[in-house]
Amino acid sequence: MKRLAAAFLLSLALSVPALAGEIAVFAAASLTNAVEAMRAAFERSHPGMLLVPSFAASGTLLQRMQNGQPCDVFISADAVTMDAAVDRRRVDPATRRVVAGNALVLAVPAGNPANVTGLESLSRGGVRHIGVGNPESVPAGRYAKRALQKRAMWFALTSKLVYYPSVRHVLAALAAGECDAGFVYATDAAIAGDAVASAAVVPTSPPVTYSAAVAAGAPDPKGAAAFLDYLATPEARAVFARFGFTAP
Repeated sequence: MKRLAAAFLLSLALSVPALAGEIAVFAAASLTNAVEAMRAAFERSHPGMLLVPSFAASGTLLQRMQNGQPCDVFISADAVTMDAAVDRRRVDPATRRVVAGNALVLAVPAGNPANVTGLESLSRGGVRHIGVGNPESVPAGRYAKRALQKRAMWFALTSKLVYYPSVRHVLAALAAGECDAGFVYATDAAIAGDAVASAAVVPTSPPVTYSAAVAAGAPDPKGAAAFLDYLATPEARAVFARFGFTAP
């Protein structure tokens, strides 16, 4: 599992711009498995179109767009980041749509050695490290921060919080036993198998939703529109459902 986690972290660190004729999709890290599963089916139904997905925290992807990296479709894990993309004119607001939903969970490594049962249990002395995506750039981190603030727990847990650059980094840390608990999406916990378990569902307001839009100045606007439309097809919805995402 540690070897797989290391390989995944390496893949997140690599971002290869799309070449001419390819559709560059910047997608939230938690969508990795779903988008990769859609790739072959999309390319079969759209001859001549090739998907080139890049996965990272939504805020990191937006920063890459601002830095000039080619992007055709942007898929964010929260409305806040997509709002910022609209405000900064990085996407075409007319194309914006919600494509899926998810749930935030408090997850634990195999065996739950710290006996974490819910948010309140995070205050116990046996819980030393709590993994969370950096709220500045990671939507899952913002959802977690908001949930803890609602219970007046965020500042009380500051010394235990360990920030990570994406929700998948938190998942990898949990699988490696580096954290006693961590905030990830339900879909992330599900793909980790026996290495990670969900201890509790964390209520979020607003709900966890994924928004997609065609990037402003997309190198391949036709391909971008085609993939955006594909995300609303029964075929794509079935893939989302298979990985635990909810319908928009």
